[in-house]
Amino acid sequence: MYRYFSLPMPATPSAIAAYKSLRLTSLRVDAAYFSSNYAREAAYTDEFWYRRLSSPCKRTFIVAKATDISPDSENRVPDGNSGIGMVTILAPSEIPSATLEPLERAGLSANWEPYFLVAMWVHPEHRGKGVAKELVKRGLEWARTFSDPHFAHESGEKEKVVVLMVHDHNKSACTLYTKMGFRGLKEASCVEGCRWMAVKV
Repeated sequence: MYRYFSLPMPATPSAIAAYKSLRLTSLRVDAAYFSSNYAREAAYTDEFWYRRLSSPCKRTFIVAKATDISPDSENRVPDGNSGIGMVTILAPSEIPSATLEPLERAGLSANWEPYFLVAMWVHPEHRGKGVAKELVKRGLEWARTFSDPHFAHESGEKEKVVVLMVHDHNKSACTLYTKMGFRGLKEASCVEGCRWMAVKV
């Protein structure tokens, strides 16, 4: 049994501690699946972690074992090292323009309102139990219902699309995303050994 949490906005000290612990653990355990590394992020200041989590145009979800959560904690973020998984969704206003350039060059995003799924990770001991699927589901739902100020005054309908980049050798992640409706974007160039995937929400 697991409990899922949306990190509060702005980030609280306990939320920052929980996320930082999870993020650094993910970089230690599965370094090959990330573009960053443990040494770099372990050196980040508290202010950096606060800024990373405090934009209204992104949302981070984490999950913990229910047995590690006090029954009277309600929706409070779990303390310290009890988290076992996470995912972050970036709204268009939060995505660096250079990130989406390959999609734009391929003519894929002209009518899109693009969201970007990043930092998806579940501890190996808890994989295969539906945790990753639930995290992604919550991220997609947030993207579906969020109103990004970047598109507030634009005329014409835009399709909300969540995109992600995944390593080809991460077979379990590729399988999960495919089962959840993501399709490969072969038209868009990508870092060698990786692929773009997208799903409409």
